[in-house]
Amino acid sequence: MTNKFYVTTPIYYVNDKPHIGSTYTTVAADALARAHRLRGVPTLFLTGTDENSQKNVEAAQKAKAADLQTYLDDMAAIWQKTWKTLGISFDDFIRTTEERHLKAVKRFWRAVEKSSDIYKDSYERMYCVGCEEFKTQFEVKDGHCPLHPNKELQLVKEENYFFKASAYKDELLKLYHTHPEFVQPVSRMNEVRGYVKDAFEDFSISREAQKLSCGIPVPGDDSQRIYVWFDALINYMSAVGYGTDDKLFNKWWPASLHLVGKDIIKFHCALWPAMIMSAAKSDPLLQNENGTPKLPERIFAHGFFTIDGQKISKSLGNAIDPLDLAKEYPFDAIRYFLLREIPFGEDGDFSKTRLADRYNSDLGNTLGNLLNRAISMSRKYFDNKVPSCELQDTRIGLEGTSWAGSEGMDTLWQEVDQYIDAARLDLALETIWNGENCSLISANKYVEETRPFKLAKDNLEQTGIVLYTLLEACRQYAWMLEPIMPNIAEEIIRQLGQDPKKERKQGIKVLKTWGGLKPGSELPEPKILFPKLV
Repeated sequence: MTNKFYVTTPIYYVNDKPHIGSTYTTVAADALARAHRLRGVPTLFLTGTDENSQKNVEAAQKAKAADLQTYLDDMAAIWQKTWKTLGISFDDFIRTTEERHLKAVKRFWRAVEKSSDIYKDSYERMYCVGCEEFKTQFEVKDGHCPLHPNKELQLVKEENYFFKASAYKDELLKLYHTHPEFVQPVSRMNEVRGYVKDAFEDFSISREAQKLSCGIPVPGDDSQRIYVWFDALINYMSAVGYGTDDKLFNKWWPASLHLVGKDIIKFHCALWPAMIMSAAKSDPLLQNENGTPKLPERIFAHGFFTIDGQKISKSLGNAIDPLDLAKEYPFDAIRYFLLREIPFGEDGDFSKTRLADRYNSDLGNTLGNLLNRAISMSRKYFDNKVPSCELQDTRIGLEGTSWAGSEGMDTLWQEVDQYIDAARLDLALETIWNGENCSLISANKYVEETRPFKLAKDNLEQTGIVLYTLLEACRQYAWMLEPIMPNIAEEIIRQLGQDPKKERKQGIKVLKTWGGLKPGSELPEPKILFPKLV
C-alpha cells in the first residue's frame, strides 16, 4: 500500500460557470480519490480556481461587477457550491488570490531567481488571448493559434522577466526516458517529448503591470506582474503548505497525479517540471534525500470533450450545466456515463442519446435488474432472508454453468484495481460489466443458465446456492463501483440489508472477501435502482 495519494484537477478559470467538460475531469479525480480512500490510503483531493487571469478581468467587466474581487469571490463560490451540490469529495479548494498562494509564489520565484534562472529582456512575439500564452513559430498555423482559430493573435512588444526553461531541455528528456510513466497516455508523452526536443524555449514569466488589471507583483519589481502560468502551476504546492507549512508540505508533496486536459500539457509536462528543477537547486524543501528535485509522480492528460460532435463553446451556446443535467438523471448515472463512454486519455463526445442508452441498458437492465431479481427471488423462496446455505458451496458455480466462482471474483477485483491504478476508469467499468471473470454480464448469464425461478420447484438447496451467489456478487459489485457511483453503491448495500457506513469501517480486505453477506439475514423489500425516465 502506498503511503499517500495526492490527486489534483487543473484550477479552473472563473470567467464562466462549471460545464460538463470541467465536470468530467473533476469526476475522474473524485473517483480516483474515493478509490484510494476505500483502500485506506491517506488521500488528498485538490481542485480550485485560477483567478489571476485577464480573462477573468474581461468577464467581470462584461458582467458589470462592482469590482474585480467581488466578481472573483462570487464566481469561486459558484464553483465550490456546484461541486458540493454534486457530491464531489474534494478535500481542499485553492484560490490563487488567497494569501497562502501569494506566499508560495513569492518563495518559489525567489528560489528560481537564486538559481540564476530568471533574467529580464525585451522581445516581440505573437500572443493568444484565448490561451493566455505567447506563441512560438512552431505553434502558429496560418497566422492563428490552432486552438483558437477565430481569435486574432496580438503582436506584443514588452520588456519582461524570462525563465531559462531551455536550460532544462536535456534534463527533461532524460526524465521522460527514465520515467516513461511521468506523462500518460503514451500518445501525450510522445507529443511532449517532441515539443521539448524541437520547440522548448525560455518562457516569459511576467507582464508589464500597466497592461494588466490583475496578477501577483514580481518580488522586488512592482512594475511587473507574474505571468499567469508561472503563478497558476504553483497552486499544487501552495495548497499543501509550500511557503506556509513545511511539515504539511513534506507530508503531501510530491503530487501523486495531476489530471489535465491535453491543451495544457506543455505547461504541466514541460514547464512545470523545469520550474521545479530550477527552484529545487536553491530550496532544500523541494529536494529528495538524494538531492534530486521532488517532481510530481505522474501527469495524465485526457482528450478534448465535445457535445454532439461540436466543441464546447460560448458562441455556440452548447455548454451543459451539470446541475441542470442532474435534474434529468441521477448524478451517479452521469458519472458512470462520463467515465465509461470515453476512453480516458482520448477525445470523446457527450450525447444525451447515448446517456439514455447507457442508463437503460447498462444500469437499468444489467445492474438494476440483476439486483432486483436476486433480492425478489430470495425473499420469495427463503422467507424474506438471504438464503441459508454453506458458504463453501457458493464458492464455485453449479456444475454445467460458466460462473467462475469466488476465485473469478478475486480475479475481477485484481483487474479493476490495476485499471484504477493506471487511471483507466473506463477500462475498470468495462471489466466490471463485460470482463471474463464474474462480470455483471456473467452474473446475468448465470441466472439464465440456472433458472432459479424453476430450479426452486425441484431443488431448493441448489436454488439457495445460486441466489446467495448472486446476492454476494451484487455486494461485491457495489464496493467495486463505490468510487464511481457512491450513492448507487450505498443503495445496493442497503437493499442487501447492510449498513454501508458500518461495512466500510471493516476495510477493503474484508469487503473483498467472499461471504460478506450473512446467510439467513433479513432482506428488505427491493426498490427499483434505476427508475424509467419520464
